[in-house]
Formats: sequence, C-alpha cells, structure tokens
Amino acid sequence: MAGSPAQVLQIDPKNELVFEGPFVDVVTSYIKLTNPLDRAVGFKIKTTVPKCYCVKPSNGYIEPHQSIEVAVMLQPFNYNAAEKFNHKFMIQSIIAPDDPRPTMEQLWKDAPRSKLMDSRLFCLLRLPEELLVEPSRDLVFEGPFVKPITSVIKLINPSSHNICFRITASSPDHFSITPSMGVLSAHGNSEISVVFHPNDFDLTAKNRERMLIQSVIASEGTDPKMDQTVLFKEGKVTDYYLKCVFKNTGIEERIEVSKHQVASSKPPHDVCMGKTDIEKLMAEISMLRQENAALKKSGSTSYCLADSFGINFSHVHFKLKRFPDLLWVTWFSSQLFTNIRIGYSFTTYSSLRYMSNAYRVWWGWPSQSQR
Repeated sequence: MAGSPAQVLQIDPKNELVFEGPFVDVVTSYIKLTNPLDRAVGFKIKTTVPKCYCVKPSNGYIEPHQSIEVAVMLQPFNYNAAEKFNHKFMIQSIIAPDDPRPTMEQLWKDAPRSKLMDSRLFCLLRLPEELLVEPSRDLVFEGPFVKPITSVIKLINPSSHNICFRITASSPDHFSITPSMGVLSAHGNSEISVVFHPNDFDLTAKNRERMLIQSVIASEGTDPKMDQTVLFKEGKVTDYYLKCVFKNTGIEERIEVSKHQVASSKPPHDVCMGKTDIEKLMAEISMLRQENAALKKSGSTSYCLADSFGINFSHVHFKLKRFPDLLWVTWFSSQLFTNIRIGYSFTTYSSLRYMSNAYRVWWGWPSQSQR
C-alpha cells in the first residue's frame, strides 16, 4: 500500500517463504510474528493464490511483547520446475485500539487506510535436489555507473549428485560471467562473478535484464569431465531466472529531493498555464518588453529578472551562461516550465537591452540589432 506506515511487527522470514517438495502431499512452512510494542497489534494474512494455500491462524491479535507462529500449508499439486511461480503473501497489521477491544471483523472494517501497515513475502518452491541460487530473486548492481560493477551469485548443490550449470545474460555485450559454465560436486558450492559494463547502456530505459541459470543433475557414473553440452542435451534441464536491478546510490536520493522541492514550490505567477512551452516563453518575452519600456520611461535602475526553471527527472541537466552584469541559469525540461522571479539590479538601460538580446541569443532567435 503506497504511503503506508512502517511495519511494527517483526516477521521471520523477512523476504521469502520456502516450500520444499516433492509436492505430492501438503507442505507446511511457518511465519513467526513478534510484537515488540507495549500495545496489542491486530494482524491478518492474505495470499495471491488462496486456492493453493491454507493459513492458520489467518488473523488475530498479538499481545504486547508476544509472538505467534502461523502455519502456511501448500496444497498438493503437479510441480513443474520449468514453470515460474509468482505466489506472494501480504501481512497486514494495525495497532489495536484501547479497551474495549473490537472483534476482528469490526477492527478491519473501521481501520483507516492510513494506519494500516503491510509487508510482503515471496514464495520459493523447489525440490530438495534442485540447485540453490543466492540471491534468489534480484541481482543488484550498485552505481555510480562510471566503471564496471561486479555482483556475485552463489550456487549451492544440496544433493548427493553432481550438478552441471551454465549462466547466460539477456544482454551478453554488457555482462561478463566467470565461470559461465561448470560442475558442482555433491554438497558443494561455487561463487560466480558477474561484471556489468555500463558503456552504451541506457539505464533510463525499462529494465528487462535477466540472468538465466540452467542446471542439470548428472546421473550416477557420469564422468564430470565429459562435454557439458552433451549433459544439457540429454538431461532434464531446470531454468532459474534472476532479475538484474541497477541502483544508482546517492543520485536517486538527490533526484527524489529535487522532485519534492519542485513539486512543492508554487510560482508567484504563471502568465499562461494552459499553453505550450513556446507560448509561455513568448508571453514572458512580451512581459519583459513592457517592463523594459516602463523602466526606460521612468529611468529606474531597479529591475526584476524573470528566471526560467524546469527539470528533467531522468537526467538532471542544468546550464550556466554568463553575460556582462548577469548570470543566466536555465534548467531544461520537456514537460515542466515554471517561471520564478528573483531580484536583480542593473546600472544602465543598456544592460537591460543586453539582457533582452541575450535572452534571444540563448534561444537561437535574432537579437534586436539583427532585426
């Protein structure tokens, strides 16, 4: 829920609920909920696939400084390792009101949305002998992306057989994987180095980058030194996907701050709110001309400079251009164009005229002297 307060319950596990097959019978996993507060907390648990799971208890109160264990039972089904499961659980909670304590039905009926706290758990379904992959969902690369960035995948073989693996990237030109293929001995593990090369990579585009991790269990008596390509052709291959996540640490926070500052700033005037950016600019120039004429007539040496600000949140760009007697600052945007007035002092009318010409040169229009 967007904008919901932080979860007060301590949830174990924090991110994933693991179910190990074979799934020919009910498989049970447990969630431990702990209330660290001095007040009771109400909770309820929901799932995206209610027909597949039974949850006991699915709701209730947790007394102060107490814990409760929730049993999550996965019903039997025909498991296919190649199928992608996107099962999720949501744990909602709310601090219980003072006595008299309402029933569960009344508690959730009267609960204001702004007071609800929620957390999500992903479900991981796997067979006991399947290759374990860490991290299990997202492979994170942390910027700034001015040089190659390395992330690590850990592969664990929980079985008593050898497991062959190979890893491929959706964009091979931007990733180098070492080793990209190999054999894990029984109960062995290996760390895979994945290097991201940011050259010519558009980090602003929609991210579809994935890592495909394929594995096959080598049957008893199979020579681990044999051609692994043959093993992948003859054996039962299991596919596992990791999503690549790019985090530009530091820059994202600064962009969010800039968004908030611009969104919260209200311009003192907007000469034509419903028009295009060019029309707004033309109206601003017209206003400057009128003020120019008024100042020339009155001989005043004080002037209010119209400074135009905009921002592009994908790439925060700004340009500085210096002319005699004035520093001109412009931020460009394809969507946002806001006018803010700041005080400025000129000693002569020629400075005002120069400012008008500079405004025109900046936008590629002919100056007054060229007309």
